[in-house]
Amino acid sequence: MSIVHQIRRRVSDTMYRLGPASYYQPTYAKIATDIGLENGTLLDVGCGPGWLCLYVGAGKPDIDAVGIDNSSRMVEAAKRNKGGHLNITIREMDGEQIKFPERTFDVVTAVQTAHHWGNPGAVLEQVFRVLKPGGRFYLYEANREQTHVPDGWIQRRSGWPPDSVVIAGWRRFGMNEQEWAEISALVRGMDFSNAVFDEHGFYRRMMLTK
Repeated sequence: MSIVHQIRRRVSDTMYRLGPASYYQPTYAKIATDIGLENGTLLDVGCGPGWLCLYVGAGKPDIDAVGIDNSSRMVEAAKRNKGGHLNITIREMDGEQIKFPERTFDVVTAVQTAHHWGNPGAVLEQVFRVLKPGGRFYLYEANREQTHVPDGWIQRRSGWPPDSVVIAGWRRFGMNEQEWAEISALVRGMDFSNAVFDEHGFYRRMMLTK
C-alpha cells in the first residue's frame, strides 16, 4: 500500500469512527437481517469497528463470526466493541491475503470497503477461495448518486446527522455507476453459480453464490 493510500485510509478511518460507526447502527442491523445467517461461519472483510459481526453473531452461539481489517486502529476498536462474545473473532489481516483455509466460510461480507481495495480482483479471488461450495458473498457499497436518506437507516440524536452530512459521506466513500460496473465485471468473470445485482437501502448490493 502506497504512502498516499495509507494517509487516505487513516483519514477515512478517523472520519468513520467519529461518524458512521455511531449513526449507522440501524444500517448494520438491517444488513444482518438481510444476510439471515442463523448458524455457520461468517467472514466480514474490512470489518471496521466490528459492528456487523456483533449484529450477526451476538446471542447466536451456533454462529462463528470473524472480522478482518488491515487497519490496526479499526481492529483495536472492533476488539473493544465485541466485548466478551466468544463466538466473535477480530484479526488484523489484508483482504488480498486472507489467512484462512479454502472452503472455510458459509457467508462472506464486504460492507462499504471495496472502494478502498487497491487490487479488487485479488480480494475477490480470496473471497471465492475461502467460501464453501454453496456459500454466499454479499458486497455493499454506498451509492454515490443517491439523493435521499431512506427512513430507518440512520440513527439520529437531536437531528444529527442531517441528510446533507450523510449524503456527503456517500459521495466521498462510495461508488458511482462506473466504479460499480467495473467491480461487477470482475465478479461476472468468476465462477460464481449465481449473481444478483440490485439495491438495498442506500447501497448498491451484489449477492453471489459459489
